[in-house]
Amino acid sequence: MYRLMKSEKFTLDDAVSGLVSSYRQTEIGHFEKFRAAHHACEVANNDGWSRCYVINESGQEYYGHTWID
Repeated sequence: MYRLMKSEKFTLDDAVSGLVSSYRQTEIGHFEKFRAAHHACEVANNDGWSRCYVINESGQEYYGHTWID
């Protein structure tokens, strides 16, 4: 099983630290086959508003044509 994830940057205004950037991770799809997940990821990344990525059952992210921890 592969999951398609979306990472969105947002900014918090902390009373002590001031403006602090963080990222929100949202699962946007499940896929049985890697090819389908990878294709959906490429299509989603074409919109340019957020970064999407694929993770496997072990929690590894597919990046740069390889699986990373």
